[in-house]
Amino acid sequence: MESQVQWERHPVQNCFHVFSDGTVVSVLFETPRDKVFAINLMAILAWMYHLRVYCDVVMDTHFHIVVQGLPEDVARFEMQMKRQLTMYFRRTGRPELLKAGIWIDHEVIKDDVELMQKIIYAFRNPMDAGYPYLPEDYPWGAGRSFFHREEMMAARRIGDMTQDERRAWFHTREKLPEDWLVDREGMILPCCRIDLKAVHRLFGSPRRYISFLFVRKKDLAEQDAKCASIFLEKHGDTELRSEADEEGKRLFGRKVSKLSLAERIQVAKVLWQNRRTLSRKQLARAVRMAPAVIESIFH
Repeated sequence: MESQVQWERHPVQNCFHVFSDGTVVSVLFETPRDKVFAINLMAILAWMYHLRVYCDVVMDTHFHIVVQGLPEDVARFEMQMKRQLTMYFRRTGRPELLKAGIWIDHEVIKDDVELMQKIIYAFRNPMDAGYPYLPEDYPWGAGRSFFHREEMMAARRIGDMTQDERRAWFHTREKLPEDWLVDREGMILPCCRIDLKAVHRLFGSPRRYISFLFVRKKDLAEQDAKCASIFLEKHGDTELRSEADEEGKRLFGRKVSKLSLAERIQVAKVLWQNRRTLSRKQLARAVRMAPAVIESIFH
């Protein structure tokens, strides 16, 4: 089913879709605890930098969050997400997950229709990535928060936690809102970290919200490609060549320029596995090979 409704568009100010690059790793947030940490970190940083959160989700390889705030605060949010996640994976003894670094970027949202589309894109991400149930059942996202009756669930107030418990769960010395609620796994609930009233005002009605849920698969694919292209455009060939050199050193102890043709092909296969969004020409430049050779291998 495709939605063909043409909604009237109105400009919005300082709205952003912030996301990490999920093509650089096969898995990053590999355990439920990893996902809880990332969700909580987004909530805490958004609160610290006065960002309104419209939607968030943490997947195995990446995250999405739709926010509204000053551009300089969004930049601080991105910088601290990268810093804190890097520290987390090193602290938990898994620095190998960071071999390509954590790439975080954003795109500016220009109007209310685009804002609703980005919220739905983040919300639907688990289902469109293969989650076998409805996106509202996915544990590490907005869940059943949008246009549902409020449900009572087992939760604890942060204000009722000891200082040791707060630091163990949230890894911060910041004084968090005492009325925030967390579930049994220590995850800050969506009703505390997401501005649900703002989301409901934006969509206006359940009917309009549901109409946006029926976006075309083609639109979702275009959004995926757009996210990937943002990283490739901004980081470019220099970073890809550096990544190729690192893989050459890891596999053969030498940079790509010192490798044989067969060895370069092995490096290319690793890069292709890590970054399915690479074009053949980009891959050829990264491993210093003729595009025709790469085309014959990766067809």
